[in-house]
Amino acid sequence: MLKPLFMEPYFNIKDWGGTRLASVYGKRIPSDHTGESWEVSAHPMGVSRCEGKTLPEWIDEYGAALCGTEVQGEFPLLIKLIDAREWLSVQVHPDDAYAQRVEGDPYGKTEAWVVLDCDPGAQLIFGIDCDVETLRREIPEGRLEQHLKKVDVQVGDVLYIPAGTVHAIGANMLIYEVQQSSDRTYRLYAWGRNAELHIEKSLDVIDPKQGGKPIAGVPIEVEGGLREMLILDPCFALERLTAAGRMNLETDGTRFYAYTAVSEGKVIWEGGERAYRAGDSFLIPATLGKYALEGGVLYRSYYPNVKKSEAELAALGVDLARVGGKR
Repeated sequence: MLKPLFMEPYFNIKDWGGTRLASVYGKRIPSDHTGESWEVSAHPMGVSRCEGKTLPEWIDEYGAALCGTEVQGEFPLLIKLIDAREWLSVQVHPDDAYAQRVEGDPYGKTEAWVVLDCDPGAQLIFGIDCDVETLRREIPEGRLEQHLKKVDVQVGDVLYIPAGTVHAIGANMLIYEVQQSSDRTYRLYAWGRNAELHIEKSLDVIDPKQGGKPIAGVPIEVEGGLREMLILDPCFALERLTAAGRMNLETDGTRFYAYTAVSEGKVIWEGGERAYRAGDSFLIPATLGKYALEGGVLYRSYYPNVKKSEAELAALGVDLARVGGKR
């Protein structure tokens, strides 16, 4: 029988990366410039592993028993931890239709961030204050920066970033990111660093209406703790779970759950249990059945059936208008 899969991440070294993954979560990073930890990934640019096998190998062996009957085709999600010692480039991502038509990619890139650690006064870029034609005129004149919306953030803030949103992670920040399984990025601006820019493609896909402020989410009191519904989107769902006691949960065969813990606890299932530490990520297989979380704060992502999820949340009295996502 399948059990929770505790993943070993793929690390990406970046000029802008740092050591927060080691200092905050005790990860064995390969460099003092480690920018990304791909915690749950089947993407060919960097796969995570469990017990000597890659996630794609687990999927090939167990299929729907691991991923769920509602997951068709390629593994849909990519979970990262990002350590930004410096500002990242200002960027935007295409949606599925553009990525498939122009790049031949299976997915575009809608994503969400959670601020896990940051310095006082931390900021990031989340949107623009003008239309695309204004950007087209201003960029050649070197006036892009004045149109970027800088947003103050603190630990725990959640930002929903659909394809088309201009965005950039600020300096001295540790981020949890859930996204579609894509590495397609168009850069608008690189703060003077020597990086390839993609101005025309960026202008093709920018949606100037996107951006704004962090999402508050909707709290749901459950036995054993608190469940906060943050985002429900056709690309992914994101929740924050606080297991104050024993939180009993169950899978129904239709979907997997990807967890990243930011404080310690343990997961219990029929026939076993395992402790998790802050920074650990694990997959709950779709056919695991009943399991429980004891202790800790965790972020939970999954690939949702939106109509089914909306019905489940409505039955719990959740005001769906307060939940982030395009539906």
